[in-house]
Amino acid sequence: MAKGDVYKVLKEDHENVKELFKQVIETGNTSKFPEIKKLLEAHMISEENFLYPPMEFVDEELVKKNKYEHELAWNKLLYLENEQGDKDWMENLKGLNNIILKHVQREENELFPKASEVLSEEAEEDMLKLIKEKKSESL
Repeated sequence: MAKGDVYKVLKEDHENVKELFKQVIETGNTSKFPEIKKLLEAHMISEENFLYPPMEFVDEELVKKNKYEHELAWNKLLYLENEQGDKDWMENLKGLNNIILKHVQREENELFPKASEVLSEEAEEDMLKLIKEKKSESL
C-alpha cells in the first residue's frame, strides 16, 4: 500500500455508484437500486467511522457539511427503500443522485486533498484496511 491509496479506493466507490445511478436513471430499470443502496451504505459508514473523525480536528466545518449531506442521503435511501413503486420514486432517486454528485465533488476537491496533507501514510493504510473490512462485511 502507498500514500493516497485510501482516496483511490473511495474515488472508485464514487465512480461505481455514479455509474449505477446513471444506468437506473437512463433506463428506468430500478433493479440496480439494491446495489446502489449497499454500496452507498458501506461507503458512507466507512467515511463516517474512519475518515471524518480525524478530519474534524483539521476542518470541522467541512466535515459538518459532509455529514449533513450523508444525513440527506440516508433519509433519501430510507424513503427509496420503503416506497418502491411510489409515483415519485424516480424523482427521489434523481434527488439522491444530485446529493451524491455534489457530495462527491466536495470530498474529492476539498476533503481528500486536506486529508492527504495531514494524515500519515500509516494512518491512511490503517483507514484503508478498515474500509476494506467494512466493505467486505457489507457487500
